[in-house]
Amino acid sequence: MTEPLEILAHLACFGTPPDAPTAFDLAVGLDHYRAHLERETLPFLTGGGCVLQFVYGQYGRGKTHFLQTVAELARRQGFVTAYVDCRMGHSPFKSLQETYQMIARAMQAMRCDEDPTPRQGAASVIANSLQASGRDINAQLQVIRDGAVLSPEFRNLVSAYATTCWSGQTSSSPEEELIALLHADPSYRLTLSSLYHTHPSLPRPIGKLGRRNAAVWLRSLLALPRLLGYPGLVLLFDETERGHSFGTGYSIAQQQHLANLRNFVDHMALGAFRGVSIHYAVVEDFIELARERLEALSQRIERVRVELDEPSAARRGNPRAVWVSLDELTQPSPQDPTFFVQLGAGIIEIGRQAGLAEALVPHLEAQFVQEARSSAESIFDGVVREFVKFAATAVAQQVKHHV
Repeated sequence: MTEPLEILAHLACFGTPPDAPTAFDLAVGLDHYRAHLERETLPFLTGGGCVLQFVYGQYGRGKTHFLQTVAELARRQGFVTAYVDCRMGHSPFKSLQETYQMIARAMQAMRCDEDPTPRQGAASVIANSLQASGRDINAQLQVIRDGAVLSPEFRNLVSAYATTCWSGQTSSSPEEELIALLHADPSYRLTLSSLYHTHPSLPRPIGKLGRRNAAVWLRSLLALPRLLGYPGLVLLFDETERGHSFGTGYSIAQQQHLANLRNFVDHMALGAFRGVSIHYAVVEDFIELARERLEALSQRIERVRVELDEPSAARRGNPRAVWVSLDELTQPSPQDPTFFVQLGAGIIEIGRQAGLAEALVPHLEAQFVQEARSSAESIFDGVVREFVKFAATAVAQQVKHHV
């Protein structure tokens, strides 16, 4: 678990929480939405439903914080989560192979052993399900072998890894190779013929991710958590301007990128992904980009406005909307100084855990009230992130000077 001083340092430097538990504890204005997730969305997923939501906001508004909060809530309810950070220029759905790799590497579940730190990767999700208390291992392996929702070659791969993981063999076992295949690790050079030559007892066929089987492998990967006994899978794509920076002009690659996302939306609408939800954080101009370059996608995710009789409900926004502003899901919103006052109070609480003297708290609170007014009135992008940096820096300085 991240230490309080480390959390303050990260907040002061980046303006975003270092991990999902911190984001959950520091979330402001999302009580209504979190209650909606607990009361409606997550039970719906457990029953086999699927949910898609595009959440938009300008740069620095708090989209990363929002996604981490959703991830932590889902993990605490037993769901497998996959938080995919797309800020390095890699965007989901640019190719289905890359989408598979992103999700497979990012999947994680709460651990069943004494170590509370979740391990990442599809392989760790499989291993964790086998270690879950109260489960019959042989029955669990048979469920995997009989999993008709998985493509045959992917099912054999999962079964082979689960068997190897359960057997506990460390020497001369194909565990490393099977993990590389599960995660579609492009840096791992492996041929299936050499794998079978070394380990002839492995089931056949075992597959390898490629262009032709990417779609069925992606569907199999998303179906895997429910097959393993988890309530479902919660996917969180943290998209930014760079994620959809196609540049100027038209290209087939641009069109294919958006078409892949449109097809994914269609599959979700048809119920092809049972027990799966996607929260896709985007900048506000994403819908305009879709209108420009693929009208068929914008038609599927276009914002539907519903006239609500209750003013309070209208202010809150619709938590079930496919296309929704993060500001609408937040009450109080960043246009209200109370939002920033509450955010500052959360950072002060982290300071207390780091050793902040109680006598210093009133001074910090007065600072944050003043800053909250100007932040709420600001017209600049990134005001939430900048406030977090300011507040965390102020608290960290007081901690360091008086500890």
